[in-house]
Amino acid sequence: MALSTYGQLKSAVAAWLERGDLTDRVPDFITLAESRLNRVLRMRALETEEALSVAQGSRLVTLPSGYREAVALWLLSVQGRSALRFVDAAHLEASTTPGTPRYWTLNSTGIALDRPADQAYGLTLRMLGRVGLSDAAPTNAILTDYPDLYLFGALVEAAPYLRDADLLALYSARFEAALMETRAKEARSRAISTLGVEPGLGLIGVGA
Repeated sequence: MALSTYGQLKSAVAAWLERGDLTDRVPDFITLAESRLNRVLRMRALETEEALSVAQGSRLVTLPSGYREAVALWLLSVQGRSALRFVDAAHLEASTTPGTPRYWTLNSTGIALDRPADQAYGLTLRMLGRVGLSDAAPTNAILTDYPDLYLFGALVEAAPYLRDADLLALYSARFEAALMETRAKEARSRAISTLGVEPGLGLIGVGA
């Protein structure tokens, strides 16, 4: 059975459960699995860069839709882009004097810079996005590359609904194994990307 779209995933979950009476519940199982994936999955495939801006005299920036977790923030200028340093909100020394922002943090409303901007600036936020399949968004990078995460994650969520402890134990083990292997692959990919170019030796490694 193909497993590359939301519709195919719903059919696969029902087939693995060997139940024909759960059509209305299967989307719930998938949504609950995605909620878990959004808490535990950290992958480059989920990282995107979003263009933001801060108005002159402001130090607050609204987070974009789909935001889950920040990776990095850059300030754009005529010289290019420069990385702003993240500081925990409890340790950010905010100034009231306008200037070029150098530090940033996250608060309950979004991004807070260390000082009001002395002019309007463009920003680039690299962030982790959320997974969320639907009929309107029938696929994503995780379903394409790691369909077992979706399948076994949904089956784990189905087990409590069915009050089946054996099913829960079986598919929890399968899900955790798939998650561990996915993390290991991601770690190898990131390790390769840290390799650089030694003078005279040429390219040693490239980011995956």
